[in-house]
Amino acid sequence: QNDEKNGHVYGLVNIAAFLAQSMKETIQYDACDENSWDLVGGKYPLSNACGQLGQSYQDYRCPPEEAHMECPVDPNMSITGVTHAKWYGAPGPLFCGPKTDEQPFSGFWDYNYECNKGWANPPESCDVYEGQKAGRYDHSRPYANTAGRTDVEGCCWW
Repeated sequence: QNDEKNGHVYGLVNIAAFLAQSMKETIQYDACDENSWDLVGGKYPLSNACGQLGQSYQDYRCPPEEAHMECPVDPNMSITGVTHAKWYGAPGPLFCGPKTDEQPFSGFWDYNYECNKGWANPPESCDVYEGQKAGRYDHSRPYANTAGRTDVEGCCWW
């Protein structure tokens, strides 16, 4: 229903609900963006940034009467999240960015990779996030998320 008289009230209620949900998850999970948690075939696809559990975040649409509020997909946008789980080998933060000739696909997070080897020659350390004990981004081959996506272009929605 088009109720311009109370439109600002509806907007404020929506903002309050969004902030309340954000605060609940921020406090409960110490998170400000989404974690990669959808395990596919024993691996965490880097394309989880585009959607988890079969979702495609960039394909979500507002109803026609709210379409003017949609954000367009920006295939050139690049960003890296800051949130990640804290368990041994936990996936690094989600990231998005355009496909390139050198990297036309995204791979997976290898949580079995031992990167904390101070005794090695040369010494190796984990450097994706603070407190990391194991794991790395593996871009050696395409690896699909549950929706079949193998890249992170235009996926900056979390």
